[in-house]
Amino acid sequence: MSQHLPDQFDPWRFADLGNQISGRFPLADLPRLRACLMDTEGEVAFDLVFQRDERRRACVRGDLRASLKLECQRCLGPMVLPVDAEISLAFVEGQDEAEALPEQLDPHLVEDGRVKLRDLVEDDLLLVLPQVARHSEGDCTMLSADEPSLDPESESGMAERENPFAMLAELKRDHD
Repeated sequence: MSQHLPDQFDPWRFADLGNQISGRFPLADLPRLRACLMDTEGEVAFDLVFQRDERRRACVRGDLRASLKLECQRCLGPMVLPVDAEISLAFVEGQDEAEALPEQLDPHLVEDGRVKLRDLVEDDLLLVLPQVARHSEGDCTMLSADEPSLDPESESGMAERENPFAMLAELKRDHD
């Protein structure tokens, strides 16, 4: 059964009514996200529940699911980022309201009393993107088994390198 998805909605009314929305958007229809992807095949699925919290704030809670194809910044090859993100937002009309929110609620600024559903979903997908997309070390074609690890926790690559100042220390001992 296909549910009609509203293009825009009044978040305070949706919260009062306890509306629930489940749906899907093609990734190709999300222009800001599309600019970050290597491939726009696929879609984002979402389930959203609108409600009032204990302080009577209009909120939405839910989750987003997608597989995003990004460019690994190590090898420049494609990598898939599976997304299964929970969202917990409060609708606000200004910066003062946003700053007063508890830590577990993120603000979503509402202009003109309406929210575009597609923008709401796209905003939260953009927030889960890594600052630098890259494969895990075992999956990246740029790293071979012979190369030292790029992981700062691993010291195996550092122990094998010779100290560049060792020769200077020897010269100093010779002159003393």
